[in-house]
Amino acid sequence: MSMYAFYPDGHGQKSFFVCAEDLNAATAEVDFHIKMSLKNGSLTNYDVAGWGTPYYKFEIFEGGQVAENDND
Repeated sequence: MSMYAFYPDGHGQKSFFVCAEDLNAATAEVDFHIKMSLKNGSLTNYDVAGWGTPYYKFEIFEGGQVAENDND
């Protein structure tokens, strides 16, 4: 199992991190999370603008790797 980090190529939208067996499973989990969060109001369309497009980049982390985020 790996950790998948999905992040926007800019500022404002949310980043998503999920442990999954492969990229397809990770993407499906984030898709479901976004769908449910938009439905219950905990995310807005702006929060996820660009999801599902090349605007969102991703990295895959294996056990023992450390992820860093500049928050800039």
